[in-house]
Amino acid sequence: MMEKAYQERLTAIKANSDLTILDMDSTYRAKSQPVTPYIVYTDFDRAQNEKSSSIFVYTAYENVDKYGHSKTDYQNELLFNYDVWSKTIHITVLETLGAESQLAFYDFQNHGLAQLALSHLIQVARQKQVKAIDGNVSSFDGDSLKKVMALYQKFNFDFKVQDQQQGLASFNLML
Repeated sequence: MMEKAYQERLTAIKANSDLTILDMDSTYRAKSQPVTPYIVYTDFDRAQNEKSSSIFVYTAYENVDKYGHSKTDYQNELLFNYDVWSKTIHITVLETLGAESQLAFYDFQNHGLAQLALSHLIQVARQKQVKAIDGNVSSFDGDSLKKVMALYQKFNFDFKVQDQQQGLASFNLML
């Protein structure tokens, strides 16, 4: 059933001219890091005048209904703005369907999906000769901030914490 859902989603992504596949792993492994199979895709190159774009990560893992169809089109979205003139990217949202989301039917957190999205954003940024990637974090509490910081620091982002207790910080990566 997972293979059917994966193939259906892959076919839909390939058929959409607004989407570009960045990476995929069609190997089926349960309980792996990251969850597989997965497809990393973007709408970044669609229209030059659009500033907001996303990198999505889809997996069929725990995402298949009783008919063999995907329940959701993606489990992770990294939403960002690209400024072509200053050659910068500003991350606005990095969201993984998880236990805190009322829409989640499975907790996809801690399976490497956000890492896949971030690593591909950095690859795209280097291809576009981006000078810096930045963003802000508002995680509502210090424990969540620590998790977010650990993720971004894996990719050498620098953090400036404004309020540890409230979970407020900004981050930056010079390329």
